[in-house]
Amino acid sequence: MKKTLIRYLVSVLAFVFFVVVALGLFSRGNNSCQNSTTDFSIATSADREAVAKSLHDNLRKIDGVTEAGIAGYLGNTEHESGFNAGVVQSNASFNETTAMNASVSGYALGLNQWDNSRRVDLLNYAKSQNKNWQDASLQLDFAINHDGTNSNLLKQGLKLNNVDEATEFLRSQWERGGAGTSNERQAKAKSWYAKFSGGAKDTAVDTATQGTANAQNNSLTQQSGPGCQTNQAQGMGSSGAPVTDMPAQYKGKVKNTNFTATSPSNTYPFGQCTWYTYNRMQALGTPVENALGNGGDWGANAKAKGYQTDTQPHVGWAVSFAHGSYQSDPTYGHIAVVEAMSDDNSHFLISECNVVNGGSGTVSFREITNGQGLTFIKGK
Repeated sequence: MKKTLIRYLVSVLAFVFFVVVALGLFSRGNNSCQNSTTDFSIATSADREAVAKSLHDNLRKIDGVTEAGIAGYLGNTEHESGFNAGVVQSNASFNETTAMNASVSGYALGLNQWDNSRRVDLLNYAKSQNKNWQDASLQLDFAINHDGTNSNLLKQGLKLNNVDEATEFLRSQWERGGAGTSNERQAKAKSWYAKFSGGAKDTAVDTATQGTANAQNNSLTQQSGPGCQTNQAQGMGSSGAPVTDMPAQYKGKVKNTNFTATSPSNTYPFGQCTWYTYNRMQALGTPVENALGNGGDWGANAKAKGYQTDTQPHVGWAVSFAHGSYQSDPTYGHIAVVEAMSDDNSHFLISECNVVNGGSGTVSFREITNGQGLTFIKGK
């Protein structure tokens, strides 16, 4: 009886051990959205190079990062804060009441100048850790692990293989600001790349590997990684060939070229056509509201809410593509913004998102003709 009991207990313990090991392997294999590295230790120093080196060395702990991606982060961080974790935008004094008001803009904090709701999230995270928000190590931990879907975007940028592309991706998709400062940020990033990786200052990636690097960059900017995406709705439409540089014949026609402007009130999923159109209409001064549905539903939903709609294109209006029209997604349709008319008014230019590098927030342009399935919506 005693031997039987011992054998039974051994069997139970062996089974429990197997389950624990299996669960451990499973959790490691499915933890694509999290980073286990939280023991960041950033140098506290007035010497920007010492802080930059410390940030570089800590970021190297993260699986899959590249020297180019880290340089892109450093170039943006230097431009935003000069590596001063305690700085308030415009060198203002810190006021907690102001800082904790998510509706206040232009009061950014820290290494990467978090603003609005992201600023509040940073402060709340610091309180939860019983740390000062000015702690650079805490800020890096927040950026990598606790900034919601923005942390996933940061990790995407850190894995890119070209300094210029990594810097611009992080500026436009993660920082989501600083339009017109790309060249300055990229110059800073290349300088850090040369200092920490031993690369040439003006050459981000060796010419022989440039094609491979670009292919990898395109792949990374098209996905957030399995399990990381919060909304899979893809609303893309295609007619003329989409291009990321505005066609030359329209450049003199479009006055407001701030295509990367974002709005803190935007609740549409990042990188989708609806997200971009909401931002762009805000920038043009003719805003639309949240909760208008998928791109193909905006026409009917906007009309029901009192927006003026038309079947003819108007510059500055949104254009909704009915489900499946112009080869748009049959389930979600598409939404874009009319930017300009051709000289003979037979074509018009649209700006849009989620057509090139889907889900990355990349803005592209197309020239199309009017036809069935298009509803034009005037913002309010």
